[in-house]
Amino acid sequence: MRRWIPWLLVLGALLGLAGAVTSWIPHRAAALRLNALDLFVVVRLLPPVRDGVIRLAREAFLLPLLAPALVLALAPTFCIRPRGLFRYGGPLIGAALALTVLPPYPPILTAWRDPLYRGQLLLTVGFCGLAVLSLWGARLPERIRGGLVALLALVGWLLPLLAFLRVRPIFAALYGAPVGGGPGLVLGALGAGLVVVAGGMAAILRR
Repeated sequence: MRRWIPWLLVLGALLGLAGAVTSWIPHRAAALRLNALDLFVVVRLLPPVRDGVIRLAREAFLLPLLAPALVLALAPTFCIRPRGLFRYGGPLIGAALALTVLPPYPPILTAWRDPLYRGQLLLTVGFCGLAVLSLWGARLPERIRGGLVALLALVGWLLPLLAFLRVRPIFAALYGAPVGGGPGLVLGALGAGLVVVAGGMAAILRR
């Protein structure tokens, strides 16, 4: 049973990543379908958010990509004897995925002092650094690692979901129709659920 934990984590992380780039707001018109990363960019343009009527940490919409990337980086630490490609590939892929949401050029040059990009920069660099540090993650007790990936999956899906629920009425008003949840939310939920199950197994089961 324990040998399946790393593969459940990888599968959950891949489902989560698929959910991040699949539509959260569905629409017949392709240009109006928005995934989590699109929402990160678009919500700051919404008048209620821009004017401070709705206070929103839009960086939450980066978590559907960053959280699975870190889970993918930690997955090899749950193998009894991880082979070289898996052992080093997971952290490197996780770090590379985290870097994909760095602020664009040229704003990245001044992102550390720009409130519009500072949170994005710090979050991205933080997750990238944690992915690299996961190379030594096996030194932590497996129960702690299991609890960490489970918590990471929950936070990485619940916080964006709560942010989505806050802005959904605005998009419904803009589109002139009720806005439901797209397949990205379902994939993210499935991925987070698998990671929680695998992390719980790692925290509970003994070697």
